[in-house]
Amino acid sequence: MEKMQKPILLDGSMGQELANRGAKTQYGLWAVAALYEHPTMVQTVHEDYIRAGAEVITTNTYATTRTRLRHVGQEDRLAELVRIAGTLAIQAREKTQAKHVKIAASLPPLEGSYISNFKLDFDSMVAEYRELMDLLEPSVNIYLAETLSTSQEARAVLTAAQDKNKPVWISWTLQDHGSSTLRGGESIQQAIDSIRDFSVDAILINCCTPDSIEAALPTLQASNMPFGAYANGFVEIPTDWAYLDSVKQLESRTDLSPKHYAQQAKKWLHAGASIIGGCCEVAPQHIAKLHAIIDDIV
Repeated sequence: MEKMQKPILLDGSMGQELANRGAKTQYGLWAVAALYEHPTMVQTVHEDYIRAGAEVITTNTYATTRTRLRHVGQEDRLAELVRIAGTLAIQAREKTQAKHVKIAASLPPLEGSYISNFKLDFDSMVAEYRELMDLLEPSVNIYLAETLSTSQEARAVLTAAQDKNKPVWISWTLQDHGSSTLRGGESIQQAIDSIRDFSVDAILINCCTPDSIEAALPTLQASNMPFGAYANGFVEIPTDWAYLDSVKQLESRTDLSPKHYAQQAKKWLHAGASIIGGCCEVAPQHIAKLHAIIDDIV
């Protein structure tokens, strides 16, 4: 079989991995609290992913948006917390002596995961994303906008990044159980078409069930853009999702072992994915297995 070009291996979960290791994930803050209560644990998680073979680690900034921090009375700590997150990723790279590892800025949904009824208008979204990019710019190599439910969020990120000299990756989340529809209701094709006028370095799918990623693969292939995927390990995101209650509403799968997850990821690779990794409930041992299969097939 002809060897494919080696894909980029991302890390896996941060927030859920911290929770699984005993970190307090406070109401409304999730993994943010670990930045000041368990910073050593955050750095250790980064290190474990690097040792598992990850070539890109992602900053623990998924919940450090101005809007989310305002909700829990921590808005005045935005700059401090974002800079701590960037520093911990850098320290992990230095401690593991992994100079080749790149750091991606996690640019999340600004108000909450899996929603599309935004209170923020487009210009406010752009301003918040630009602020996050500015704060993270000294620490990161890539801007990764992840778990987006709409094309509007993607366009806001790309508008904010227009004067930035770093790669920008856009990652959408899909409805679960074999759907190729964004959680906000658009098709993945509509979402891709909506960003054609921007410079985008990669498009991805994340934080949904693996079979939804598989359903989106033909559209990703036809986009003629570099693409990738990283699934979560939840049974599903419920249709009555209340984002302020966070992941307490979610049930983790018991059948997504590192071996099983790698079998799913092989499908993405054979379809042409150039970036793979893991999202919530995907741990360092899963990433190690992905590293092994990449070595086998490349």
